Amino acid sequence: MGWWSKVKKFVKKVVRKVKAAVRAAVRVIAEFFARIIDLYDLLFGFLTWPPKKLRIHIAILRNEKGGQLVDPITHDPVDAVDLDPAIRYATRVLKDRLNVKLMAYGKPMVQILDGPAPTAALQVHCDGGALGDEFDEAGEYFAGHLAGWNAIPISLGFPITVFVVRDVAGKDGCSLGPLTDYVTVDLDGVKTDSLMTHEIGHALGQIGHLGDVSNLMFASHSRGDRLRWWQKNLFRNSRHVTYL
Repeated sequence: MGWWSKVKKFVKKVVRKVKAAVRAAVRVIAEFFARIIDLYDLLFGFLTWPPKKLRIHIAILRNEKGGQLVDPITHDPVDAVDLDPAIRYATRVLKDRLNVKLMAYGKPMVQILDGPAPTAALQVHCDGGALGDEFDEAGEYFAGHLAGWNAIPISLGFPITVFVVRDVAGKDGCSLGPLTDYVTVDLDGVKTDSLMTHEIGHALGQIGHLGDVSNLMFASHSRGDRLRWWQKNLFRNSRHVTYL
């Protein structure tokens, strides 16, 4: 690699990190003001009234050659039908536990993205590794396919995008909480009905897990769907959950 190529690569990397930092700052500021403005749900969200809305978009990535991702066991292409159980689970839990209506941001709710995806976006990390991904090639790819964004937020509702990737290292799904407007679920995670809703819970503001197996935010797939009163306050008060 020549010196000019190295310079261009370095500049591109710096620009990528600056853009990611700006996106994160916008989200943190929006989250802060949403929680302050909506004092009612901050204090009384456990009442789960009046009803609210959460808009999501599910984007299934293609592989590096532009082909559909395939189930590692059956080798069948992964498509919208495979997401139906997770969508039904999320719709029921959000309605029953939070009085929040799950809605599609645009039509259809599930879309197979056009064009090949980079390996960095197909094989992502979680925890600290996910933060590194956000400031690198994977984060740039996700930013370019986020619902409700076009360089800047174009929707005050801040919809959540669920990216279906090939693999989340060491886990089946991941979320960086309020730092991003997306979560990732891999091909194994698609098969766990509760996982998408669990990761959305992180995006709504609960960073850590609970040790209660009956709770939605329990780490294992054996989790239940219950929520404590303060979780209801937290989730309903998120910038992603709106009245309009």
